[in-house]
Amino acid sequence: MNEYTARLASVEHGLRGHARAGLPGGLTEPDPGGEERWDAGQVWAHVAEFGPFWLREVRKLADAHSDEPVPFGRTKADAERVAAIERDRGQPTDVLLERIVGSIGEVRETLAALPDQAWTARGLHSRLGEMTMPQVVERFLVGHLEEHAAQLDRLAGLVSLDDMRAARQRIRGVAVHTPLLYWDDTTWLKPESLQPIGAFKMRGAYNRLASMEAEERARGVITYSSGNHGQAVARAARLLGMPAVIVMPADAPPIKVEGVRRDGAEVVWCETPSSDERERIARDLATEHGYTVVPPYDDPAVIAGQGTAGLEIAEDLPNVTSVLVPTSGGGLLAGIAAAVGRLAPRARIVGVEPELAADAAESLRRGELVSWPSELTARTMADGLRTQSLGRLPFEHIRRFVDDIVTVAEDELLEAIRQAAARARLVVEPSGAAALAAHISGRVPRSADDNARVVVISGGNLDPVRFAEILTAANGG
Repeated sequence: MNEYTARLASVEHGLRGHARAGLPGGLTEPDPGGEERWDAGQVWAHVAEFGPFWLREVRKLADAHSDEPVPFGRTKADAERVAAIERDRGQPTDVLLERIVGSIGEVRETLAALPDQAWTARGLHSRLGEMTMPQVVERFLVGHLEEHAAQLDRLAGLVSLDDMRAARQRIRGVAVHTPLLYWDDTTWLKPESLQPIGAFKMRGAYNRLASMEAEERARGVITYSSGNHGQAVARAARLLGMPAVIVMPADAPPIKVEGVRRDGAEVVWCETPSSDERERIARDLATEHGYTVVPPYDDPAVIAGQGTAGLEIAEDLPNVTSVLVPTSGGGLLAGIAAAVGRLAPRARIVGVEPELAADAAESLRRGELVSWPSELTARTMADGLRTQSLGRLPFEHIRRFVDDIVTVAEDELLEAIRQAAARARLVVEPSGAAALAAHISGRVPRSADDNARVVVISGGNLDPVRFAEILTAANGG
């Protein structure tokens, strides 16, 4: 029963996110392999109508007390089923969500109350034949809910748990499973600064490149990056025997430029601080030379790779109650939120970005993508968080799985760097310190039951001289 409860909670959490985000376009197969195609409105309508019907059928089987299989079920052409879907396909999702949440609660209560004898009941389905009670519950209630929730995910282009688990197999031995480090009795750090290139970006970059066909690999790859994604692509390309070109801003930290060159990638400079201009240069060069563009965040394979960090969090701390994640283009936040939101749906997911580059917070608040000019985002010392806008695909994940995005001040980033060094013996760059800054400063208040928080440290590529300056400044040096 505990397994059913967790799965139902995950479905409910996902449907709440879809209701916030609105209906995606496109068509899906309500029955894999079938000829019928549904839009998202039809999926919502079906999810709203089938729960009560199948609950009645489960109760009928439980109450029959028969030694023989009891006929149950309906056909897909059932008039009431077809009429309900057609009637409700245009209903607002929040109206349907209220009905579905009530139905899920009733499913949960009904399954919990079934006596042991009821679980031995057998039914006879017109198409599937004889089925046990656990098979009926799985096929027509819990599994059925999961199946249609997954269809909405696919319509929205969201990465799945299967995508992330496949990514974990792909990056095994290249990216590391970072530990959860004790911070205090209710808080742990997830130090992605311990990855081979000093940042979480290794996960997504390697997954993307390792997924490429041989012909693509031979042509080489190009990306645009302020540093950490560039380092990750350079390292992944070297490991996979591929040429790589990295478009970087002229003011990129030397430690990150050196990392790119150390792995044999070519650096092309962008003279402006604009992340949009870096992308334009990369795409022009890709067209000219046949390179494959590897986006730093707006790519499903990249998001799936970053999501492996979320799989680790949910598995290493199953009772996690909140997760704080540094946010720029949104790939890391999207991936972690998609994993934790499904595996630990009661956990609160919060993104963090600098006050001086707060486009993501504004986007989530307004419910639409907002872009800030580079003249504004360039003001923050957190060079990895200067992206002018969330990516389109990360935003689709964020508005479904993320509870809030908060901002931190520059002095709070500095204090987080100092405390990470003093208390956790970690070298953390300003971008990587954003979530810790929010935690220390109280920007993400904790409720009484928020007693298992994870703070993601996204990177540690900080110039040694600058690191020393930050530490000595705290002592009046």
